Amino acid sequence: MISINQENSIDLTTGAGWEELKSYFETHRKILIVSHKSPDGDAVGSALGLALVLKTYGHQVQVAVPDDSPGFIRWIPGHKEVLVLNRKSGKKIPQVIQEAEAIFYVDFNTTDRLGPLEALINEFDGLKIHIDHHPGGSEFSHFKLVNEAKGSASELVYDWIQQMGYGANISADAATCLLAGIMTDTVGFRVSSSYPEVFMTVAGLMACGADKDRINDEVYNSYSVGRMKLLGYSLLEKMVIIPECKTAFIALSREEMNRFDHRKGDTEGFVNYPLSMNEVHFSVLFTEQEDEIKLSLRSKGQFPANQFAARYFAGGGHLNASGGRFLGTLEEAIRYFTESICQFYSAYHQD
Repeated sequence: MISINQENSIDLTTGAGWEELKSYFETHRKILIVSHKSPDGDAVGSALGLALVLKTYGHQVQVAVPDDSPGFIRWIPGHKEVLVLNRKSGKKIPQVIQEAEAIFYVDFNTTDRLGPLEALINEFDGLKIHIDHHPGGSEFSHFKLVNEAKGSASELVYDWIQQMGYGANISADAATCLLAGIMTDTVGFRVSSSYPEVFMTVAGLMACGADKDRINDEVYNSYSVGRMKLLGYSLLEKMVIIPECKTAFIALSREEMNRFDHRKGDTEGFVNYPLSMNEVHFSVLFTEQEDEIKLSLRSKGQFPANQFAARYFAGGGHLNASGGRFLGTLEEAIRYFTESICQFYSAYHQD
């Protein structure tokens, strides 16, 4: 029997803990799955894919997130059932937490990534399971399936499903959610996917009914006119190249984004475009938010975007894909960035 009165921190990647989990889920049915603020395709896809499979086995499952996901992933099966804390549906979350017997934490490595949802979740004293692929992080669960070598949390959810013996009943909708998560976090298999296992997982999900071409169209071919004009403006008017550091950045103010009828998720992928140039190895997108400056950082090769984000912008993530934030004005963020990047770049090449 699992004791939930202490932090066992059993690492499922070692092969331990699976029989205990199987026994627990035979009798405990009320499950909550949570993911991080500003949920992306992997956050939503992994959570909903897991939820749909668990429901097949008779579990009562809810998915909750702190705020809305971008429009390009709201077509994912089950998305309308997600509880969003800053929306009307969020009023149900405290009761769901109170009634839950287990909570899954998917696609984040520290609980502060839950934003305002963190305080509510911290009151939960039942079984906690952590599934994630981000490096570093903290211990906050009884069981963890964490592997930073994987390109997405959705792939790890698929592994969890298989290990639990639930793989025979992955519906087409569940497979679609998981494949959407994998495709978005690997940017259409352009990053974090240079290992054969990810394509074995994709093949398994397609065999369950996931339509790869439809997912690609929904995610990458459903943009608005405003988004396309904003992209053109960003590349023509806002892209700055720092050749001595092989770096490029784009900085967008709220006024500039609103000029193009910006909707949440419209700037997704903008940061990748400068990397298509031979002379650019590191790219950063600054977007002005209501209370902070958000940074998206991408790199090529072995240049550590995550180390730069952690050192200068209170962020982190993967080697080639990271995030960060700056508390101040957009102009201050750009000035601090330009002062920091060449120093970091020079130090990196001296090591």
